[in-house]
This record gives sequence, structure tokens and C-alpha cells, in this order.
Amino acid sequence: MNTARIRVLQITDPHLFADSGSTLMGVNTSATLDEVLTKIQKDYREPDGLLVTGDLSQDDSATSYHHLKEKLLKINAPSYWLPGNHDQPHLMAAINPSALQKQIILGDWQIVLLNTQVEGKTHGYLRETELERLATCLQQEPDKHTLLALHHHPAPINSRWMDQIMLQNPEDLARVITGHNTVRGIIHGHVHQARTYQFCDLPVMATPSTCVQFAPESDDFLADTRQPGFRVVDLLPDGQIESSVVRVGDKPMKVDLKSNGY
Repeated sequence: MNTARIRVLQITDPHLFADSGSTLMGVNTSATLDEVLTKIQKDYREPDGLLVTGDLSQDDSATSYHHLKEKLLKINAPSYWLPGNHDQPHLMAAINPSALQKQIILGDWQIVLLNTQVEGKTHGYLRETELERLATCLQQEPDKHTLLALHHHPAPINSRWMDQIMLQNPEDLARVITGHNTVRGIIHGHVHQARTYQFCDLPVMATPSTCVQFAPESDDFLADTRQPGFRVVDLLPDGQIESSVVRVGDKPMKVDLKSNGY
């Protein structure tokens, strides 16, 4: 019997700029990503993979994606990128095509990365082609446990402004999931906060941004002073998932709390 656990790390929403000195809501996004990666290097060496779940760039620049690719070289693991609502998939593909794998096989598990981006919009949507691809992955690997990764959250998180820009067709995702019995959990970005909840009776894990955080359960846009972080996801041979959020510090972060958007 295989007793080896698979460890993947998730970072999300770095919002990088071409100019590494640029800031988002008073936060230098390049510097905070460096802090996260330093923490990973120190405490979580040689994971089986690094999932980067969207909003990689803030300014749509090719240079911002080059910055990300270069920064991730310090992590001794393959990285896998998903686009978020802020991203340019054609630039991602041109700059780091090997990072755009949509299905990752790791021992008793597969990770399926789903593109929820709607060009020019902030909300998410799963096109029929993505839903069909998910169904195919599940059909082709009936003996493997499955973790889904996407950018947008598939269910409300009790935040009015954020829930308006969630995945717009969660019922279609639910239809595919419930048609199979091998999906064990979902991870996502977009919401810039740590949260665990349920969708289709599965654990769903939201992960803090590597830059600025959003206040939980806020009706209107509001930044938070919690520190940047990442998620550690341990995939066990029996299909269980053990997960935790790690932050780079516990002191309040300096952020422009008067900002009304990003």
C-alpha cells in the first residue's frame, strides 16, 4: 500500500508590476512575494509542486510575468499557473508554457486546473470546454483522488461585493463533480483571505494573497492588515486532505485602508 503523502503549495494573487517598486494599496507586491518565497525556501523545501492560482500580474505587462518566472526559480519544484481576472493568458503561454499544464498526476492523486477567466470581466465562468475537460480527466483517472484548482470562488463567502464577482455558473461545476465520486477538494484564490467552507459537500480552501489582503465578511470593498501568506496542502493516499495557511508574520501590515478598489 502506498503511504506517501503528496505535498503541494499554493500561492495566489501576487499582482506583480513591470516596475518592481510599484505598489498596490501601499504594498510593494514584488517585495511581499519575495517574503513568501523566502519563507517557503526556509520551511517547506522541495514540495511536489507549486500552484499559482491567478492574478499573477496587476499591469498586464510581459515583464511582470518574466519577474514571476524568475522569482519562482528559487523554489525547487515545478510551478503551475492559472489565469485570474487580471491576467493575460497569451503572455503567460508565451513566457512560461511549461507552467500551463492543466492536469497534474502525482502518485494517487491528480490535480485539475480550471480556467475561470472571462476576458474583460472580474467575475468567473467555466466554459463548456473546461467542464468537458474536467469530466474527461475524471473519467480517464477513475482510481485517482482529485483536487481542483481555480481562481474564482464557487460559492458565496458572506461578502457582498466579493460574491458579486464569484464563479457565475457553480451549478455547472456541481453537475460534473456530482457525476463522479473522486473529487476530494477545491482550492482557489481571488478573495485575498484564508477561508474554509463547503461546496458539493467537499472542502473548499481559499488562500491569502502574497500581497494585500481583503477584510472577510465585508459588504463593501475593504483592505485588511493581515500579513501575506500561502497554503500548504498535503494529499494523503486515502483521499484525505490536510491543509494549513502559513503567513510571513503576525504583526499588522501597513496598507492603505482608505483605498476603495484595486
